[in-house]
Amino acid sequence: MAERRGRGRPKDTDTDTSAAISRAALQRFAAQGFEATSLREIAGDAGVDVALISYRFGGKLGLWKDIVSQAGADLREALERAPGDSEEASAQHRLDHSARAFLAYLLDRPEVPRLLLRDIAIDSDRSQWLLETLSLPLHRHFIDLAQAAAKERGDAPAHLEFRTANFIYSAASTVARRERLGKLVGGMEDDAQFAAALEEVLVEGAMMP
Repeated sequence: MAERRGRGRPKDTDTDTSAAISRAALQRFAAQGFEATSLREIAGDAGVDVALISYRFGGKLGLWKDIVSQAGADLREALERAPGDSEEASAQHRLDHSARAFLAYLLDRPEVPRLLLRDIAIDSDRSQWLLETLSLPLHRHFIDLAQAAAKERGDAPAHLEFRTANFIYSAASTVARRERLGKLVGGMEDDAQFAAALEEVLVEGAMMP
């Protein structure tokens, strides 16, 4: 005999609840910063008891680290799936496609660069943890591709590592501050036009002119 389901809405799974907490925390941290955000606010947004956050994540810092770790994992997956990122493609081709995949990730999740830029500029344990967990691996990914493209061409541009770091920071900063940029530059409210401008300025010839 099939088990009868009780009346009412089915309970969310633990995964669903954790995801709801993470989404609420990401929005709060991105909008108002880590220090200004309380667990009670996050719990209210996620519709859970505040004690559950400490139970699941070990507190506010544990929740922040979980969000950053997940963002890093999602970004690595996006870069690995980038079209043209195969051994058969040229190094320049892999670099270009990886750069575009990075921009697409930021454009799809603008809350992530807003959160990261708040914390990377703060002299704190979170800033150091963010540097080691996300920034340095991302920099190594792109510098390896850029160096391979330079070797393939036999003509490395000056300040290649600086160009790479500047590409990563400029992309994150531009996406995070899109609204402010729109007050200075017309047309940035259009998603397609904004994405096209990002690609043209930051990808096409920025790292490997």
